[in-house]
Amino acid sequence: MTQIVSMMGRRLFLSFFILSFTALIVFLGTEVLPGDALTATMPAEELAFYTPAQLAKLRTEYGLDRALPVRFLEVWNRLFSFDFGVTIIKREPVYDRIIHPVINSAIMAGVALLVMLLIVITLGILSSLKPGGRLDNWISGTTLFTYSMPDFVVSNVLVIIFAVWLGLTPAVIFASTNAPKLTILVAAILPVMALCIHGAAYQFRLLRTGMIEALGSDYVERARLAGIPNWRICLRHALPSALIPMLNGTATFVAALLSGSVVVESVFKFPGVGGELLRALAQREIPTIQAIAFLAALAVVAANLVADIAILMLDPRVRTRSQHG
Repeated sequence: MTQIVSMMGRRLFLSFFILSFTALIVFLGTEVLPGDALTATMPAEELAFYTPAQLAKLRTEYGLDRALPVRFLEVWNRLFSFDFGVTIIKREPVYDRIIHPVINSAIMAGVALLVMLLIVITLGILSSLKPGGRLDNWISGTTLFTYSMPDFVVSNVLVIIFAVWLGLTPAVIFASTNAPKLTILVAAILPVMALCIHGAAYQFRLLRTGMIEALGSDYVERARLAGIPNWRICLRHALPSALIPMLNGTATFVAALLSGSVVVESVFKFPGVGGELLRALAQREIPTIQAIAFLAALAVVAANLVADIAILMLDPRVRTRSQHG
């Protein structure tokens, strides 16, 4: 038990280092963008009326002329204390600006993750019952096709089918960022479908391979000889073992979910954090960009930690290795 706690401590320390490094990379990345918040926010006609001295005074007023290390330490401290500061020009709290889009995107991503897991487990079990059979070939071929389709193509196909042909949903979402969460949940149906169609394929292939290996193992053969029903063998004996390689892929899927949701949200005009990030990039709102990037990195790190804990619980070999250092 002590070794397991020690391993989790090492993971948490590594997560702290990764988040700090991510904060540094995002900070440097925003520094190399052309122009700054002043030149990006002001129209060129208005900017032409300012003298270089007046622009320098404004940059001093907004804190844009301070040394890089000073600004980075200030940013690092703000990010790790979850006090994201204020926007550069309008002086609005960044937290107030991003909290609703972040929650909306978290709802969409959470539902997509749950639906994806249900689809993958169902298809993985069905496909592994008779590898190479007609059903397995059909599922494998279909998922391979959907895996090759980019997110924006899947999103546009869904718009054409459900909005243009069937007329069941609007082509774009008109809900505001602070709309009731039930409204957001209903609006997320097509974006969730788009994320699952593309994301489930890779997870399915991992689970299918794991299920086939588990169903062909000695302990499963002994369970069959003992007369245990096939459905129980799949769910109680083969599935926990097959989930282990898929869990690492699921942590990767969370990272892909964050990047893919930016594209999907843009297609459907979903009031999530992807649209807020694009707006912040266009206006060089550095504190907003840094806050969103930090929260995205935090979500990926947390997903990997959860996957590590789940693997620890499911795989006795990992527990044994941890206990023996």
